[in-house]
Amino acid sequence: MPKAIIIGAGIIGLSSAYYLQEQGWDVTILEQTDLSDNCSFGNMGYLSPSHIIPLAAPGMIEQGLLWMFDSKSPFYIRPSLNRQLIDWGLRFMKYCNQEHVNQSTGPLLNLLLLSKGLFEEWSKAGQMDFDLQQKGCLMYYQTSKKEKAELEAAALAEKHGLTVKILDKAQIHAMEPDVRPNVAGGVWYKDDAHLDPAKLMRQLPSRLEQSGVTIIKEAKVTGFEQSSKHIKNVLYQKNNTTHSVEADLVVLAAGSWSPELARLANTKIPLMPGKGYSMDVKGLSSTLNYPCILVEAKVALTPWADRLRIGSTMEIGPINNHIMLKRAQGILEAVPRFLPKFQEDPVFNSFQNHLTKAPSGDAVRDKVWFGFRPVSADGMPIIGYASSSDNLIIATGHAMLGLSLGPGTGKLVAELANNSTTSIPIQAFSVQRFS
Repeated sequence: MPKAIIIGAGIIGLSSAYYLQEQGWDVTILEQTDLSDNCSFGNMGYLSPSHIIPLAAPGMIEQGLLWMFDSKSPFYIRPSLNRQLIDWGLRFMKYCNQEHVNQSTGPLLNLLLLSKGLFEEWSKAGQMDFDLQQKGCLMYYQTSKKEKAELEAAALAEKHGLTVKILDKAQIHAMEPDVRPNVAGGVWYKDDAHLDPAKLMRQLPSRLEQSGVTIIKEAKVTGFEQSSKHIKNVLYQKNNTTHSVEADLVVLAAGSWSPELARLANTKIPLMPGKGYSMDVKGLSSTLNYPCILVEAKVALTPWADRLRIGSTMEIGPINNHIMLKRAQGILEAVPRFLPKFQEDPVFNSFQNHLTKAPSGDAVRDKVWFGFRPVSADGMPIIGYASSSDNLIIATGHAMLGLSLGPGTGKLVAELANNSTTSIPIQAFSVQRFS
């Protein structure tokens, strides 16, 4: 039985393990943490076929420069002389054009729909219950400028076959009678769905282990033993001891840590971490029925039975564990501007006051979760064989769509490993496109 070593136990690594094991591989996952928390745990839980425009798009540079001067803005590039950041930034600027968007939307939608369908298969199989809900997602806007942009995005989505409904304020109030959003209108992407990522990320590793996958936690990969262009062994450190594990195939799915590990295999990936924040507020008296995105603020909300998750921010820069408190505060402040009912809620006010009075970000670690999204230089996933090794597959760069694209990416990895025809064309995700 051929041996596959997967580096990283986020949704991409776990999904790759699922489909490789299903196709006859002996799979071992090496994960540097204890698997109690990673970028897949605290995200918004969205499955988003609607998100077909990559992060690198027209206007992003101009908007980003404006946001740089706002400490509470949803997008921030931490100034640094870091060579990796400079290289990434120059490449990113090159891709912020309409031609790139035109070339990317189709492939991205194909992968989003493939992945959503596989999530549905997982749910119907009954082996995992991650609270999959097919409610779509609502994009709320307040200004005519954003209305124009959202209607253009909706038209593009419809052109690609998605089901979209334009809503006026009265229709939105009928859908959300308890909170009555303060908006001019909205766009309802009916093909979107959401799930509980924490439930998924607890159950999927257990499901894999039951099927024979080995997961080694707190294992830090330190190098590769290569012969010519073939990786023979993966080296990792655990409990201050170095171990070696044989590999017929290596899958690098380490998220924002992938560039550092790729360099150990003589491969360069133009990718930077994009830190995102989320907060769970429990016990609110008002009920939100549908997941929604507050367009002007770029804040997302996901309702579950026991809590409301609020999240936002793309903070580009080297990996660090510091919470920029003003950004977390800015996320919360946006909510009552769109949903004034929450301003009257004592639970929401108490939560907000706790953040406002905190002396620093470190003081609110119990309230604010953060994770690092791997953002490629063109805002598109990186999926395929590395040119430096004939048995190294890279699977990273999914930015804020990691959960949405997880199972689909895993299936593509398994198809590549077995030299099978891939479920969808993958040229747009090629590692070599940055050469």
